[in-house]
Amino acid sequence: MKKIITLAAATAAITSSAIAANMENPLYLPSGGDVYSKTSIGVMYKITDNTENQQLRGHDGATEFPIWRPVQELGVGITDRWAVHGVMGYTYDGDIDRKGFHLGRLGTTYRVIDSLDGYVWDIYGDLHLGGVEKMKGSLVPVDADHMVFNYDNYSNGRWGAHLGTKFGRRWSDLTASGFIEVLRTWGNHNNEIDVSALGLGAYGIPDKMSVDIKSTWEVNAGAKLFYQMTDRWSGGLGFEYKYHATNGLEGIHTDISNAPQMVQVGLNEKLKRYKNMHDHFNEYAFTLTLAYQLRDWAQIAWYIEDTLDTGARLSSNTTDVKIETGFRLNLAF
Repeated sequence: MKKIITLAAATAAITSSAIAANMENPLYLPSGGDVYSKTSIGVMYKITDNTENQQLRGHDGATEFPIWRPVQELGVGITDRWAVHGVMGYTYDGDIDRKGFHLGRLGTTYRVIDSLDGYVWDIYGDLHLGGVEKMKGSLVPVDADHMVFNYDNYSNGRWGAHLGTKFGRRWSDLTASGFIEVLRTWGNHNNEIDVSALGLGAYGIPDKMSVDIKSTWEVNAGAKLFYQMTDRWSGGLGFEYKYHATNGLEGIHTDISNAPQMVQVGLNEKLKRYKNMHDHFNEYAFTLTLAYQLRDWAQIAWYIEDTLDTGARLSSNTTDVKIETGFRLNLAF
């Protein structure tokens, strides 16, 4: 009887360890000295909705496809409880000529609790790398009473910091987890706004200028279920909520003092409309993944994500349909 109990305990420990080493497991953390890489290639299909922004642009109900979204993540275990990691993601949408980094994080995770009965609690902090690339856009008049701001890339142009916590439990084949995090960005003038369509070049106003952007608070939260079906096959379901804060202009940073006073006042009045840009939006993402273990050190995963969203009247990011699918190659060294 004692041998049977010992064998059962050893089997459970081996199974639990195998699941913990699965890089698709939401509670995966590399052991001390281990290095991992996750390389994703995704493609998104989108149909825009009828927000005021899309109507002003004449783009409501339009289809955007293909939207390419590669992502690269790297991490290393410093100890069995402490790891550092970074991730960068790029988007290219040829239909609206919008491209740039949509994701950039560099940070660390510490495992506070990893109990024998499967409970896990992590705390983590990441630098937000939105300042790596300038936020770029263009201000275009539609008629005498309306203008529209077009984002030309995906960076918010701001540096910031994430602070979050992840928690969950592992059973023999099943893992459940959840997380919540906040993001603080710091306002600056790391942007480039094309105002050439306003026709102010003759008055000494440059075609491209920078503005002071306000700081913001954002929040993300989610939950995942992961199941180890066999030694090779595993899969998961996930839900994530993302709140994207509204942007806002606090003033013109570019020196326009050489322009006539009337022109300066007029331009400032136009840009005052964007003190609150009314472009915040909420995302509700549902994800399905299926993974196959190619080798002990290599894994391939397929994922599909369906995102529902709501947003303010001038948001250019809300959609009627937003679906992304792709493959991810996970490697351990």
